[in-house]
Amino acid sequence: MRNTNEIRSGERAIFETRPRFLMYLKSALIKFIIIILIIYLFSTIISLTALAQNFIINYVQIPLVQSVTVFLLLLILILILWIIWNLLSWKYTLYTLTNTRVISKKGIIRKNKSFIHYDKIQDIKVTQSLTERLFASGDIEIFSGHDYSTMLLYDIPNPTKIENLLNRAIEGDFEFQKTSRKRENKDEIVGNYERKFKR
Repeated sequence: MRNTNEIRSGERAIFETRPRFLMYLKSALIKFIIIILIIYLFSTIISLTALAQNFIINYVQIPLVQSVTVFLLLLILILILWIIWNLLSWKYTLYTLTNTRVISKKGIIRKNKSFIHYDKIQDIKVTQSLTERLFASGDIEIFSGHDYSTMLLYDIPNPTKIENLLNRAIEGDFEFQKTSRKRENKDEIVGNYERKFKR
């Protein structure tokens, strides 16, 4: 799941995640249930429409059965496309914690990438509804003291774990920093070697 294009030189990914699948796709689940209900009740709705058309046909010449059938099929198609959009939206949402910053990347057509460096974070707020607690997920809001901006990480799996990682990073935990320092030293040694022996 590592996306090396988003990681700068000397930076390493500590944790990467997407929103909790079931919590993020609540609306897609509701749409799927509506599609199942429409398919299940399709013949009943058409039968009732045919009965209604028998009464209306004496007053107005409207092809009611055909119109309702087309409407229901269009509604199913729109809901299916909407569910696909929701799934793609989940797929293209990625939260990354590196040893220097938090990166939020989302968007299918219009990409939206934002990040906050740990030394700019002023506060963290974790919220969990009852259903989020049942699915071990929650929202984390990160407040930047630098420009008073915020970053919201929706439906994060195990938000307490992420909160602890963020707090360790903000406090400058040595484990978060040492790998990047080793890499910088290694890059510096390789560079010096190449300059010394390049002819």
